[in-house]
Amino acid sequence: MRVLLLENNLMMLSRIRASLQGYEVHANKDYEGEEVALINLEAFPVEKVRELKQKGAYVIGYCGHKNTPLMEKARQAGADAVIPNSQAVRVGELIRSLIK
Repeated sequence: MRVLLLENNLMMLSRIRASLQGYEVHANKDYEGEEVALINLEAFPVEKVRELKQKGAYVIGYCGHKNTPLMEKARQAGADAVIPNSQAVRVGELIRSLIK
């Protein structure tokens, strides 16, 4: 499975990428038909969620756990899942459980 990862924090990028072993990860690139897109909602505009959904991706957004207004905006934009940063570093497990 191919995963698009949109993250501009190098530490977070490294931690998330480590949880995605076994997946083909494309970081910070344009969408190229990846089945799943992970997006840091605090680093990229929420409109990106809508754009990726329209292109057919399963979208998982993440941000700080106290940023509930942003989480709600992402849900309204069509995100399939919205999780706190603490879960983003274990997102590989989430993808395996949600997407069969």
